[in-house]
Amino acid sequence: MDSKVCSLLPFELLEEILCKVPTKSLIRLKLTCKRWLALFNDKRFVYKHLALLQEHIIRTNYTHMVRIINPVNGAISSLSLPHEFELKSEIYGMIHCDGLMLCILEVGPVALWNPCLQKVRWIKPLQSSSPGCYIYGIGYDGLSRDGYKFLKFVNGVFTSNEYSNTGLHKPVVYIYDFKLDSWKIIKGFLDWHVVSRCRSVSLGGNMYWVAKWNLKPDMFIQCFNFSTETFEPLCALPFEYGEDDVVGLSGFRGSNLSLLHQSKETSKIEVWVINKVKNGASTSWTKFFSVTDHLLVLRSCNNLANPVHFIDKNNIIVVCCEELVADRNNVAVNVYLIGEGKIIRQAEIERHQRGFSWPFVSGYAYLPSLVPVPT
Repeated sequence: MDSKVCSLLPFELLEEILCKVPTKSLIRLKLTCKRWLALFNDKRFVYKHLALLQEHIIRTNYTHMVRIINPVNGAISSLSLPHEFELKSEIYGMIHCDGLMLCILEVGPVALWNPCLQKVRWIKPLQSSSPGCYIYGIGYDGLSRDGYKFLKFVNGVFTSNEYSNTGLHKPVVYIYDFKLDSWKIIKGFLDWHVVSRCRSVSLGGNMYWVAKWNLKPDMFIQCFNFSTETFEPLCALPFEYGEDDVVGLSGFRGSNLSLLHQSKETSKIEVWVINKVKNGASTSWTKFFSVTDHLLVLRSCNNLANPVHFIDKNNIIVVCCEELVADRNNVAVNVYLIGEGKIIRQAEIERHQRGFSWPFVSGYAYLPSLVPVPT
């Protein structure tokens, strides 16, 4: 397109329009003119566009296929994992941050991957180990949005019972800085451990987990601040937690958190949101909604994947979970839209044989963004 055509509208208005265009379309428009190409590569525009995106759900499976689901209109796009993954071991788990997926493999390196841009960066670990022994996180220095880092540390659970008292432990925390291409090691004492079966989330540059004190029954939200590189306990859970309950964290309206809970005993589903002061001085929980539907069980047995949830821009709860079908030999991956205390819509997006849940999650909340993989 001729550059004169691109200039028919004031550029400020054009930018506002382009901010609302889906990421895939922006990628196709990169070659329209040099000015648009420069805009789509501009850090300010990239994060402005990111802030307006609606969450999607991303899934990978054992066939190295990737599915990206738009829960609002039901659109599903499929693509293959980058060929670099085919030469590696299987993906054990992923953590989302700004459209970047931190991919933890069963063996070997860690990858940072932007599925929309199809760019990957590999990081060789300092030592080889099983990913099941470690807790992972990704975030960035709040002072420089592009200063992405990830950390790993051994969880403080040394017995077969995740809820037993394990006392004080001395984990070594490894932090990798993508910008500096360097590792840092931090040593300290932790008197808590992450409840690994509960979903974690990276939000606003920090990492959050559901955790439990080792010598007390209380459970709480634990934060790792990548700016200060310190652990910062945030607040207690707003409900009593049972070992078989479903609990997961997600983002909510920028830098706030949402917390999904389904009681195994009552099947009641609750979603809480937390409003936190930026300096972390105080927090408060608000119940966003609750619904009792005995037919909707987010994890009916232990060998099914953990569900994922988020609250969309219309205040609809989106939940993706695995459920056994009638023959109990197959598993359906379903997406539910829940609002005003009731289920609005349910759609099946995939079906597979029982025992082939890979990775061991039903999916991840994901923003298809222009954020580049740091080089």
